[in-house]
Amino acid sequence: IKTPCYHTHHCNMWRYRIAVSVAAIAATSAFAPGRHVSRIKQIRSTAALHATKIEIGDDEPCVVGENVVQSCATDQSTSTAGGTQTKLSAATNLGKCICGAGSFALPHVFLDEGVLGGTLAMTTCGLLAAITMQSINRSRYTVSRIENVEPPTSYVALTELALGGSISKVVFALTLAASLGVCSTYIVFVGQTLASLSADEVSNNIVHSIAPNVDERTWEIITAGTVYPLSLIRNYGVFAFTSALGVTAVLGGIATTLVYGVFVDPGLGIFEALSAVTELKMWPDSIADAFGGSFGTIAYLFCVNFLTFPIINSMKNAEEEYSGAVSSAVAVIWVVNIVFALICLSFYGESTQDLVLQNLDNGPYLSALKILLCIDLLFTF
Repeated sequence: IKTPCYHTHHCNMWRYRIAVSVAAIAATSAFAPGRHVSRIKQIRSTAALHATKIEIGDDEPCVVGENVVQSCATDQSTSTAGGTQTKLSAATNLGKCICGAGSFALPHVFLDEGVLGGTLAMTTCGLLAAITMQSINRSRYTVSRIENVEPPTSYVALTELALGGSISKVVFALTLAASLGVCSTYIVFVGQTLASLSADEVSNNIVHSIAPNVDERTWEIITAGTVYPLSLIRNYGVFAFTSALGVTAVLGGIATTLVYGVFVDPGLGIFEALSAVTELKMWPDSIADAFGGSFGTIAYLFCVNFLTFPIINSMKNAEEEYSGAVSSAVAVIWVVNIVFALICLSFYGESTQDLVLQNLDNGPYLSALKILLCIDLLFTF
Protein backbone atom coordinates (compact mmCIF):
# COMPACT_ATOMS: atom_id res chain seq x y z
CA ILE A 1 0.00 0.00 0.00
CA LYS A 2 1.46 3.35 -1.07
CA THR A 3 0.39 6.65 0.47
CA PRO A 4 1.11 9.79 -1.59
CA CYS A 5 1.95 13.13 0.02
CA TYR A 6 -1.27 14.52 1.48
CA HIS A 7 -0.24 18.16 1.17
CA THR A 8 0.50 17.89 -2.56
CA HIS A 9 -2.84 16.19 -3.17
CA HIS A 10 -4.63 18.76 -1.02
CA CYS A 11 -3.19 21.68 -3.00
CA ASN A 12 -3.99 20.10 -6.34
CA MET A 13 -7.55 19.38 -5.23
CA TRP A 14 -8.14 23.05 -4.43
CA ARG A 15 -6.73 24.15 -7.77
CA TYR A 16 -9.23 22.27 -9.85
CA ARG A 17 -12.06 22.83 -7.36
CA ILE A 18 -11.69 26.58 -7.96
CA ALA A 19 -11.56 26.09 -11.73
CA VAL A 20 -14.69 23.94 -11.77
CA SER A 21 -16.50 26.35 -9.44
CA VAL A 22 -15.95 29.23 -11.85
CA ALA A 23 -17.13 27.15 -14.79
CA ALA A 24 -20.16 25.81 -12.93
CA ILE A 25 -21.31 29.28 -11.85
CA ALA A 26 -21.03 30.65 -15.39
CA ALA A 27 -22.79 27.75 -17.05
CA THR A 28 -25.66 27.39 -14.64
CA SER A 29 -26.56 31.04 -14.05
CA ALA A 30 -30.06 32.28 -14.72
CA PHE A 31 -28.83 33.88 -17.95
CA ALA A 32 -27.18 30.72 -19.28
CA PRO A 33 -29.86 28.27 -20.39
CA GLY A 34 -28.72 25.26 -22.29
CA ARG A 35 -30.13 23.09 -25.02
CA HIS A 36 -30.04 19.67 -23.41
CA VAL A 37 -29.70 18.06 -19.98
CA SER A 38 -27.05 15.35 -19.99
CA ARG A 39 -27.88 12.07 -18.29
CA ILE A 40 -25.88 11.59 -15.10
CA LYS A 41 -23.29 8.95 -15.86
CA GLN A 42 -21.93 6.43 -13.42
CA ILE A 43 -18.50 7.44 -12.14
CA ARG A 44 -15.98 5.75 -9.96
CA SER A 45 -16.43 5.50 -6.25
CA THR A 46 -16.02 8.75 -4.34
CA ALA A 47 -13.48 6.93 -2.24
CA ALA A 48 -11.04 8.15 -4.90
CA LEU A 49 -11.35 11.59 -3.32
CA HIS A 50 -9.67 10.50 -0.10
CA ALA A 51 -6.11 11.63 0.45
CA THR A 52 -4.85 8.03 0.70
CA LYS A 53 -4.76 6.00 -2.48
CA ILE A 54 -4.39 2.25 -2.64
CA GLU A 55 -2.54 0.27 -5.26
CA ILE A 56 -2.64 -3.49 -5.57
CA GLY A 57 0.71 -5.11 -6.30
CA ASP A 58 1.10 -7.77 -8.94
CA ASP A 59 1.88 -10.42 -6.33
CA GLU A 60 -1.16 -9.85 -4.11
CA PRO A 61 -4.41 -11.80 -4.52
CA CYS A 62 -7.41 -9.87 -5.74
CA VAL A 63 -10.33 -10.10 -3.34
CA VAL A 64 -13.28 -7.84 -3.96
CA GLY A 65 -13.86 -5.56 -0.99
CA GLU A 66 -10.73 -6.67 0.87
CA ASN A 67 -8.33 -4.85 -1.45
CA VAL A 68 -10.75 -1.94 -1.92
CA VAL A 69 -11.45 -2.56 -5.59
CA GLN A 70 -14.77 -2.76 -7.38
CA SER A 71 -13.93 -5.84 -9.42
CA CYS A 72 -11.11 -8.27 -10.12
CA ALA A 73 -10.90 -7.39 -13.81
CA THR A 74 -7.40 -6.79 -15.06
CA ASP A 75 -8.36 -3.49 -16.72
CA GLN A 76 -10.08 -1.07 -14.33
CA SER A 77 -10.35 1.62 -16.99
CA THR A 78 -13.65 3.29 -17.76
CA SER A 79 -12.49 4.65 -21.05
CA THR A 80 -14.71 4.68 -24.06
CA ALA A 81 -13.94 4.65 -27.73
CA GLY A 82 -12.05 7.71 -28.94
CA GLY A 83 -13.79 10.51 -30.80
CA THR A 84 -13.42 11.33 -34.46
CA GLN A 85 -14.04 15.09 -34.65
CA THR A 86 -11.26 17.42 -35.71
CA LYS A 87 -10.66 20.90 -34.35
CA LEU A 88 -12.47 22.44 -37.32
CA SER A 89 -15.46 20.13 -36.91
CA ALA A 90 -15.69 20.89 -33.19
CA ALA A 91 -15.49 24.63 -33.84
CA THR A 92 -18.28 24.32 -36.42
CA ASN A 93 -20.53 22.44 -33.99
CA LEU A 94 -19.85 24.98 -31.25
CA GLY A 95 -20.69 27.76 -33.67
CA LYS A 96 -24.02 26.13 -34.49
CA CYS A 97 -24.78 25.80 -30.76
CA ILE A 98 -24.10 29.50 -30.22
CA CYS A 99 -25.57 30.91 -33.43
CA GLY A 100 -29.17 29.74 -33.34
CA ALA A 101 -32.60 31.28 -33.14
CA GLY A 102 -31.33 33.79 -30.57
CA SER A 103 -29.42 35.60 -33.32
CA PHE A 104 -32.71 36.93 -34.72
CA ALA A 105 -33.45 38.67 -31.40
CA LEU A 106 -30.14 40.58 -31.36
CA PRO A 107 -31.23 43.57 -33.50
CA HIS A 108 -33.86 44.44 -30.89
CA VAL A 109 -31.26 43.94 -28.14
CA PHE A 110 -29.02 46.54 -29.79
CA LEU A 111 -32.06 48.81 -30.09
CA ASP A 112 -32.30 48.75 -26.28
CA GLU A 113 -28.60 48.74 -25.42
CA GLY A 114 -27.16 50.93 -28.17
CA VAL A 115 -24.28 50.19 -30.53
CA LEU A 116 -21.47 50.42 -27.99
CA GLY A 117 -23.55 49.08 -25.10
CA GLY A 118 -24.61 46.03 -27.07
CA THR A 119 -21.07 45.44 -28.34
CA LEU A 120 -19.72 45.64 -24.78
CA ALA A 121 -22.33 43.16 -23.55
CA MET A 122 -21.56 40.78 -26.45
CA THR A 123 -17.84 40.99 -25.72
CA THR A 124 -18.30 40.34 -22.00
CA CYS A 125 -20.53 37.32 -22.52
CA GLY A 126 -18.33 35.95 -25.29
CA LEU A 127 -15.19 36.14 -23.16
CA LEU A 128 -16.95 34.64 -20.14
CA ALA A 129 -18.28 31.75 -22.22
CA ALA A 130 -14.91 31.04 -23.87
CA ILE A 131 -12.92 31.16 -20.62
CA THR A 132 -15.30 28.93 -18.70
CA MET A 133 -15.69 26.35 -21.49
CA GLN A 134 -11.91 26.09 -21.76
CA SER A 135 -11.66 25.83 -17.97
CA ILE A 136 -14.09 22.91 -17.95
CA ASN A 137 -11.91 20.94 -20.34
CA ARG A 138 -8.72 21.67 -18.39
CA SER A 139 -10.45 20.62 -15.19
CA ARG A 140 -11.42 17.27 -16.75
CA TYR A 141 -7.80 16.35 -17.35
CA THR A 142 -6.61 17.78 -14.03
CA VAL A 143 -8.99 15.59 -12.05
CA SER A 144 -8.15 12.66 -14.29
CA ARG A 145 -4.45 12.88 -13.42
CA ILE A 146 -4.94 13.56 -9.72
CA GLU A 147 -7.47 10.80 -9.17
CA ASN A 148 -6.02 8.38 -11.73
CA VAL A 149 -9.40 8.00 -13.47
CA GLU A 150 -10.66 8.57 -16.97
CA PRO A 151 -11.65 12.21 -17.71
CA PRO A 152 -15.29 12.80 -16.68
CA THR A 153 -17.72 12.77 -19.58
CA SER A 154 -20.50 14.93 -18.13
CA TYR A 155 -20.88 18.19 -16.26
CA VAL A 156 -22.36 16.52 -13.20
CA ALA A 157 -19.66 13.81 -13.11
CA LEU A 158 -16.91 16.45 -13.14
CA THR A 159 -18.59 18.42 -10.37
CA GLU A 160 -19.01 15.30 -8.24
CA LEU A 161 -15.32 14.46 -8.48
CA ALA A 162 -14.21 18.02 -7.79
CA LEU A 163 -16.77 19.33 -5.32
CA GLY A 164 -18.64 16.30 -4.01
CA GLY A 165 -22.04 14.73 -4.45
CA SER A 166 -24.06 17.50 -2.79
CA ILE A 167 -22.75 20.23 -5.07
CA SER A 168 -23.16 18.01 -8.13
CA LYS A 169 -26.87 17.72 -7.31
CA VAL A 170 -27.11 21.51 -7.18
CA VAL A 171 -25.40 21.75 -10.58
CA PHE A 172 -27.78 19.16 -11.99
CA ALA A 173 -30.80 21.09 -10.65
CA LEU A 174 -29.53 24.37 -12.12
CA THR A 175 -28.80 22.69 -15.44
CA LEU A 176 -32.31 21.26 -15.49
CA ALA A 177 -33.81 24.67 -14.73
CA ALA A 178 -31.71 26.29 -17.45
CA SER A 179 -32.83 23.71 -19.99
CA LEU A 180 -36.47 24.25 -19.09
CA GLY A 181 -35.89 27.96 -19.58
CA VAL A 182 -34.46 27.58 -23.05
CA CYS A 183 -37.22 25.15 -24.02
CA SER A 184 -39.72 27.83 -23.03
CA THR A 185 -37.85 30.33 -25.21
CA TYR A 186 -38.01 27.99 -28.18
CA ILE A 187 -41.73 27.44 -27.67
CA VAL A 188 -42.30 31.21 -27.67
CA PHE A 189 -40.19 31.60 -30.84
CA VAL A 190 -42.13 28.89 -32.67
CA GLY A 191 -45.45 30.25 -31.40
CA GLN A 192 -44.73 33.81 -32.55
CA THR A 193 -43.43 32.73 -35.94
CA LEU A 194 -46.34 30.40 -36.75
CA ALA A 195 -48.89 32.91 -35.43
CA SER A 196 -47.54 35.60 -37.78
CA LEU A 197 -47.81 33.19 -40.72
CA SER A 198 -51.28 32.07 -39.68
CA ALA A 199 -52.60 35.63 -39.48
CA ASP A 200 -51.18 36.74 -42.84
CA GLU A 201 -54.03 36.75 -45.36
CA VAL A 202 -52.08 38.63 -48.03
CA SER A 203 -49.31 36.11 -48.76
CA ASN A 204 -51.64 33.11 -48.53
CA ASN A 205 -48.80 30.99 -47.16
CA ILE A 206 -49.22 27.30 -46.37
CA VAL A 207 -49.70 27.86 -42.63
CA HIS A 208 -52.55 30.32 -43.22
CA SER A 209 -54.10 27.94 -45.74
CA ILE A 210 -54.11 25.02 -43.28
CA ALA A 211 -54.71 26.85 -39.99
CA PRO A 212 -55.88 30.43 -40.52
CA ASN A 213 -55.90 33.00 -37.72
CA VAL A 214 -54.65 30.72 -34.93
CA ASP A 215 -53.35 32.82 -32.02
CA GLU A 216 -49.87 32.63 -30.53
CA ARG A 217 -50.89 30.91 -27.28
CA THR A 218 -52.57 28.07 -29.19
CA TRP A 219 -49.46 27.55 -31.32
CA GLU A 220 -47.35 27.42 -28.15
CA ILE A 221 -49.60 24.71 -26.69
CA ILE A 222 -49.42 22.72 -29.94
CA THR A 223 -45.63 23.06 -29.94
CA ALA A 224 -45.33 21.86 -26.35
CA GLY A 225 -47.55 18.90 -27.16
CA THR A 226 -45.32 18.03 -30.12
CA VAL A 227 -42.10 18.30 -28.13
CA TYR A 228 -43.18 15.98 -25.33
CA PRO A 229 -43.20 12.68 -27.30
CA LEU A 230 -39.94 13.70 -28.99
CA SER A 231 -38.34 14.16 -25.57
CA LEU A 232 -39.07 10.53 -24.73
CA ILE A 233 -36.79 9.28 -27.51
CA ARG A 234 -33.42 8.26 -26.07
CA ASN A 235 -31.59 7.45 -29.31
CA TYR A 236 -30.61 10.89 -30.55
CA GLY A 237 -28.99 9.36 -33.62
CA VAL A 238 -32.37 9.44 -35.34
CA PHE A 239 -32.16 13.24 -35.26
CA ALA A 240 -28.75 13.45 -36.92
CA PHE A 241 -30.28 14.85 -40.12
CA THR A 242 -31.49 17.94 -38.26
CA SER A 243 -27.92 19.20 -37.82
CA ALA A 244 -27.62 20.01 -41.52
CA LEU A 245 -31.20 21.32 -41.49
CA GLY A 246 -30.38 23.63 -38.60
CA VAL A 247 -27.26 25.07 -40.21
CA THR A 248 -29.15 25.65 -43.46
CA ALA A 249 -32.11 27.28 -41.72
CA VAL A 250 -30.07 29.62 -39.50
CA LEU A 251 -27.59 30.73 -42.16
CA GLY A 252 -30.40 30.99 -44.68
CA GLY A 253 -32.41 33.11 -42.27
CA ILE A 254 -29.52 35.50 -41.66
CA ALA A 255 -28.70 35.81 -45.37
CA THR A 256 -32.35 36.23 -46.38
CA THR A 257 -32.94 38.93 -43.76
CA LEU A 258 -29.94 40.92 -44.98
CA VAL A 259 -30.82 40.55 -48.67
CA TYR A 260 -34.45 41.47 -48.00
CA GLY A 261 -33.41 44.63 -46.16
CA VAL A 262 -30.92 45.68 -48.83
CA PHE A 263 -33.13 45.11 -51.89
CA VAL A 264 -36.77 45.08 -50.72
CA ASP A 265 -37.59 46.83 -47.44
CA PRO A 266 -36.23 49.43 -46.98
CA GLY A 267 -34.24 48.57 -50.12
CA LEU A 268 -31.78 51.47 -49.96
CA GLY A 269 -28.66 49.40 -50.57
CA ILE A 270 -25.86 48.13 -48.39
CA PHE A 271 -23.87 51.40 -48.26
CA GLU A 272 -26.87 53.38 -47.07
CA ALA A 273 -27.47 50.75 -44.41
CA LEU A 274 -23.88 50.89 -43.19
CA SER A 275 -23.90 54.68 -43.04
CA ALA A 276 -27.12 54.59 -41.02
CA VAL A 277 -25.32 52.69 -38.25
CA THR A 278 -23.51 55.90 -37.22
CA GLU A 279 -26.89 57.55 -36.56
CA LEU A 280 -27.99 54.89 -34.04
CA LYS A 281 -27.75 55.57 -30.33
CA MET A 282 -24.49 54.41 -28.76
CA TRP A 283 -25.55 53.61 -25.17
CA PRO A 284 -28.75 52.47 -23.43
CA ASP A 285 -31.14 55.06 -22.06
CA SER A 286 -31.19 53.37 -18.65
CA ILE A 287 -29.82 50.40 -16.70
CA ALA A 288 -33.27 48.82 -16.90
CA ASP A 289 -33.11 48.93 -20.70
CA ALA A 290 -29.59 47.50 -20.71
CA PHE A 291 -30.09 44.64 -18.29
CA GLY A 292 -33.76 44.26 -17.49
CA GLY A 293 -35.02 43.15 -20.85
CA SER A 294 -32.13 42.45 -23.19
CA PHE A 295 -28.89 41.33 -21.54
CA GLY A 296 -30.29 37.87 -20.91
CA THR A 297 -30.72 37.37 -24.67
CA ILE A 298 -26.98 37.87 -25.23
CA ALA A 299 -26.02 35.60 -22.35
CA TYR A 300 -28.47 33.01 -23.68
CA LEU A 301 -26.69 33.16 -27.03
CA PHE A 302 -23.16 32.50 -25.74
CA CYS A 303 -23.49 30.50 -22.54
CA VAL A 304 -23.75 26.99 -23.95
CA ASN A 305 -21.28 25.57 -21.43
CA PHE A 306 -22.86 22.22 -20.73
CA LEU A 307 -22.97 21.46 -24.44
CA THR A 308 -19.21 21.35 -23.97
CA PHE A 309 -19.16 17.69 -22.98
CA PRO A 310 -20.82 16.06 -26.02
CA ILE A 311 -18.44 17.97 -28.28
CA ILE A 312 -15.37 17.23 -26.15
CA ASN A 313 -16.25 13.54 -25.99
CA SER A 314 -16.46 13.38 -29.79
CA MET A 315 -13.01 14.93 -30.45
CA LYS A 316 -9.88 13.03 -31.40
CA ASN A 317 -7.57 15.21 -29.28
CA ALA A 318 -9.73 17.33 -27.01
CA GLU A 319 -6.95 18.08 -24.51
CA GLU A 320 -4.86 19.99 -27.05
CA GLU A 321 -7.42 21.18 -29.60
CA TYR A 322 -10.61 22.03 -27.74
CA SER A 323 -9.47 25.41 -26.39
CA GLY A 324 -8.54 26.56 -29.88
CA ALA A 325 -11.87 25.36 -31.25
CA VAL A 326 -13.70 27.37 -28.58
CA SER A 327 -11.71 30.53 -29.31
CA SER A 328 -12.31 30.26 -33.05
CA ALA A 329 -16.05 29.56 -32.71
CA VAL A 330 -16.70 32.37 -30.23
CA ALA A 331 -14.67 34.91 -32.23
CA VAL A 332 -16.40 34.17 -35.55
CA ILE A 333 -19.90 34.13 -34.05
CA TRP A 334 -19.15 37.35 -32.15
CA VAL A 335 -18.29 39.15 -35.41
CA VAL A 336 -21.17 37.67 -37.43
CA ASN A 337 -23.81 38.45 -34.82
CA ILE A 338 -22.68 42.02 -34.19
CA VAL A 339 -22.59 42.83 -37.92
CA PHE A 340 -25.97 41.16 -38.45
CA ALA A 341 -27.60 42.96 -35.52
CA LEU A 342 -26.31 46.41 -36.46
CA ILE A 343 -27.22 46.17 -40.15
CA CYS A 344 -30.73 44.91 -39.34
CA LEU A 345 -31.18 47.69 -36.79
CA SER A 346 -30.12 50.23 -39.41
CA PHE A 347 -32.82 48.83 -41.72
CA TYR A 348 -35.78 49.14 -39.36
CA GLY A 349 -34.71 51.50 -36.55
CA GLU A 350 -37.37 51.93 -33.88
CA SER A 351 -39.67 49.56 -35.78
CA THR A 352 -37.36 46.59 -35.18
CA GLN A 353 -39.42 43.70 -33.80
CA ASP A 354 -38.45 41.37 -30.93
CA LEU A 355 -37.59 38.83 -33.63
CA VAL A 356 -36.36 40.60 -36.75
CA LEU A 357 -37.98 37.92 -38.93
CA GLN A 358 -41.29 39.57 -38.08
CA ASN A 359 -40.15 42.65 -40.04
CA LEU A 360 -40.13 40.54 -43.20
CA ASP A 361 -43.21 39.70 -45.24
CA ASN A 362 -44.43 36.13 -45.67
CA GLY A 363 -43.79 35.37 -49.31
CA PRO A 364 -43.41 31.73 -50.36
CA TYR A 365 -39.63 31.58 -49.85
CA LEU A 366 -39.62 33.48 -46.57
CA SER A 367 -42.50 31.40 -45.29
CA ALA A 368 -40.63 28.19 -46.12
CA LEU A 369 -37.54 29.52 -44.31
CA LYS A 370 -39.51 30.39 -41.19
CA ILE A 371 -41.12 26.96 -41.15
CA LEU A 372 -37.68 25.32 -41.48
CA LEU A 373 -36.47 27.29 -38.47
CA CYS A 374 -39.45 26.13 -36.43
CA ILE A 375 -38.90 22.49 -37.43
CA ASP A 376 -35.22 22.76 -36.51
CA LEU A 377 -36.10 24.11 -33.07
CA LEU A 378 -38.54 21.28 -32.46
CA PHE A 379 -35.73 18.74 -32.84
CA THR A 380 -33.21 20.94 -31.00
CA PHE A 381 -35.08 20.39 -27.72
